[in-house]
Amino acid sequence: MKKTSLKDIAESLGVSKALVSLVMNGKGDERGINKETQEKVRRKAEELNYIPNQYARGLRMGRTNTIGVIVPDISNPFYAHLCKAIEMEASIKGYNIIICNTFEDTQKEKKLITDLINRSIDGLVLASSFDNKNEIESLKMDNFPIVLVDRVFEGLDFDSISVANQKGASKAIEFLYSNGVKRPACLTISPVYISSISERIKGYLSAVKNEKEAKLIQIRHNYIVQDMEKAGEEIIEKGYDGIFCVNNTIAKAFLIYLNKKGVDSSKFTIISFDDNEVFDIVQPNISSMCQPIQEIGRQAIEILINRLVNEGKVESQNLVLNTFLKER
Repeated sequence: MKKTSLKDIAESLGVSKALVSLVMNGKGDERGINKETQEKVRRKAEELNYIPNQYARGLRMGRTNTIGVIVPDISNPFYAHLCKAIEMEASIKGYNIIICNTFEDTQKEKKLITDLINRSIDGLVLASSFDNKNEIESLKMDNFPIVLVDRVFEGLDFDSISVANQKGASKAIEFLYSNGVKRPACLTISPVYISSISERIKGYLSAVKNEKEAKLIQIRHNYIVQDMEKAGEEIIEKGYDGIFCVNNTIAKAFLIYLNKKGVDSSKFTIISFDDNEVFDIVQPNISSMCQPIQEIGRQAIEILINRLVNEGKVESQNLVLNTFLKER
């Protein structure tokens, strides 16, 4: 089936292709085309099932209506739901997205950023794994539109959306104490320089009643199974009865360890930062400090498109949203 063109619409109405183009690009009023003619063009376009070529239109306007999204691991439910929220909001605004994973590999992240820019994306939503701001600071100098989500950099003048990680982690530890926990340990994950992780660790340390008994056990992100074996042994041996997991990946790994070893899970009260649907059906019950994922995704697109529309001539926004407790 032949695709309807602007020329087809013009010929069917006996007007010029240029007039049809102006109307379909929303410039009819600006160019003095009367309302009746504009309405005839739009009705005929609908009648002929005209579908605008957004890519070609984007190139003419210097845009492709495409936004890049880079996250560490889309298999993590948090990032999966975040990408979905971003895609839904972008679609409403008339944008497509390209999703990429870094797997915490900074070299891959560099390459992905370069590749996406070379593909003429209009802007980027980034959950970065870089250990310092210098790697992306050059994008600011080039005025490239970018919004940082989940992970931010102190002293970097970029738009960003994060949550009150430290406050949320402190609330998680208070929750453990309120449920009778005497000795809460923290299972964290590398790389610990990531802002969200380091802030959650600070929240744990600030809320522990006895600083001398504070226990941080680090799990390497690429050796989770192996490291959890050692971590689990230490937790059992030293009698920690409350476990704060800095993300849902660690919480899931601890559950798998307990099940594998046949350990009585009722000995532990567990809370995870970030939720996972599986926590609804497993034992022991795992409560969660949840992030407002839909709002993060919505705001990321809102801020990015606002910067695009205003060609970067807006002040940077740094939103910090609150977390909420999902008790099980």
